[in-house]
Amino acid sequence: MSSVKYININETNEGAMDEVRKKQENRSINMMVLTVFLQSIGFTLTMPSMYDYLYNDDPNHNTYFSFIVASYSLGQFIGSPIFGKWSNRRNSGEPLIASIAISVIGSILYAVTYEFKTMGFVGVMVAARFIVGFGAGNVSVCRAYASEMATLENKTIVMSKMSGAQGVGFVLGPIIGTVLNFINFHIKGLVVNGYTAPGYLQVLIAVINILVVVFLFKDCRDLKKRNAPKQEESRGLLDDEQGLDNQKPNQEQAIFPIILSIYLFAVVISIFAVFETILTIMTKQYYGWEKIPNGLILGGSGILSIVVFIIISRPFIKKIEDRKTAIFGFINLFVALIILTNYNHPLGKETILPKVQLFIGTFFVSVGYPIASSLVYAIFSKILNPNSPTVGTKMGWLTAGGSLARMVGPIWAEAIWDSTGSQGMVLFLATAGLTLTAVILLLVFYKTLAPHPEYKKQMLLSNAIDNVDNK
Repeated sequence: MSSVKYININETNEGAMDEVRKKQENRSINMMVLTVFLQSIGFTLTMPSMYDYLYNDDPNHNTYFSFIVASYSLGQFIGSPIFGKWSNRRNSGEPLIASIAISVIGSILYAVTYEFKTMGFVGVMVAARFIVGFGAGNVSVCRAYASEMATLENKTIVMSKMSGAQGVGFVLGPIIGTVLNFINFHIKGLVVNGYTAPGYLQVLIAVINILVVVFLFKDCRDLKKRNAPKQEESRGLLDDEQGLDNQKPNQEQAIFPIILSIYLFAVVISIFAVFETILTIMTKQYYGWEKIPNGLILGGSGILSIVVFIIISRPFIKKIEDRKTAIFGFINLFVALIILTNYNHPLGKETILPKVQLFIGTFFVSVGYPIASSLVYAIFSKILNPNSPTVGTKMGWLTAGGSLARMVGPIWAEAIWDSTGSQGMVLFLATAGLTLTAVILLLVFYKTLAPHPEYKKQMLLSNAIDNVDNK
């Protein structure tokens, strides 16, 4: 007797629909990763020429450089919570398009800053960078969306990709900005040179980004369900009166793990801000290095960081507990700062930091930074209640904390460097102490930074469903 196989057409159709939905969700996450990448390029694109742009108008303007750099982070600090909150209840494409359009205004303003003179030049440049930074606050939207749409199993990998995209953008930006220094032409009175070209290229990148969001991005979240809590709550009260069970999902959220994670992230960003701010000053003073050698060491550091980002985005990283990996990253940063410290100066010797110390210290920074920043992202995304309708707002808090650190970091680093006779001992040891506090807090509050109970509950449910499907 021949056996007859019956095919359940409904199950086949549902499986095909699930496959299509998963592909759409993955593509939407990738669009967010691409947006972070393009925004990161925009941030660092102006860095190689900004100082000279300022100096070319008036040599005395160089005293405002750190404040101009900080104005970008101030804008992002303000914009991140706003755009994050916007994305809580509306299609994420809306705040993305609006924020990118705002950054276009700032980029155009930066490109035409040369039309203004003396203090007007400084004021316009500060305003331009602030506006671009405000628009860059959309990174909170990208992180929140990626965190929500990533599956429970690959959340760490997705957040590592997000950090990796940011790191690659930070590396490519200065390289592209350096190449733009060779451009010099006019279009009907419009000056396009090494100073203005970065602004115009930022506009082009922004336009491409908007087109990507409009035509390729689709918000795959169930917005109706997200906007339903208040209605469900009122329904639950009626149900209680009728003796029925209230099925409203648990949305409780402890605030201390959030504050702790934001502090850890701010420490990571502060360390990197100190490193990138002081490195070129230190190498110029110690070794007389100019743009090319500094560009080589920063480029090499960036390439190494990209390699590390790629490694930690591989599936094997899921087998290692996020908090343990984060501690490893912070320890690398602590070792780097201890090595970068010049110990000869307090002994009365004016010797410079040996180059081998510089290279080894840079190596540890390049390894520690991508690990620590990526894993703090992952930890933060998991301590959030997945049932909460305010994930975007909380991701905005994290981004704002990082922006504040990037804003304040260069200012206090340069102040300590100058006040201690341009020697790195006090600065690097103080920063190492700051790093040590992060390690201690991670160890002391290790359990506090565990994934949210609702996250773990959903993970168990997902595993149970997978086991049933496999059978």
